[in-house]
Amino acid sequence: MRSYTATEIRRVREQLDQVNRRLALMSLPGKAGHFEPDKRLLRLTLGKTKDGKDILGPKVRWQEATAGGMKIHSQPAENEQMILASQSGTVGQASIAMPATYDQDHAAPSQSTDTAVFDRGGRIELSAGGIRIIGRVTIEGDGVTHNGKNIGDTHEHTGVIPGAANTGPPAG
Repeated sequence: MRSYTATEIRRVREQLDQVNRRLALMSLPGKAGHFEPDKRLLRLTLGKTKDGKDILGPKVRWQEATAGGMKIHSQPAENEQMILASQSGTVGQASIAMPATYDQDHAAPSQSTDTAVFDRGGRIELSAGGIRIIGRVTIEGDGVTHNGKNIGDTHEHTGVIPGAANTGPPAG
């Protein structure tokens, strides 16, 4: 005959094991890969088996920086370090892949402490000194102005003299 106390201790221990497992599964580090861009899904490599095969997480969405009034889309890079977050501790479709931090596969784009850097082939640097754009720039729209002067495709110049002479600055 089993003791009620022993049965109750086993039951509580099983529940504690379940809680500990769920806590451990709430946040799992991994590397991004196995993309399905048309569905906005990826799978994280969470580790390796003894024989070196990848242990893959489920297909999940990745978190964007913002998706409301301002929208930013940036698909994670192959092998980007990410966190598989599962608020309930149950890994599955409700889990989401969140950006983690820089590592040996993807180094920080800057060591500066006062500059925000956007680097995705081209580069934009925002600092107290201004904005620096590195790479090809294409501007589409009704016009471009600089200090109140039209410098777009419809701008006109002052002091135009036929021949090899330079023109004056853009007209107001």
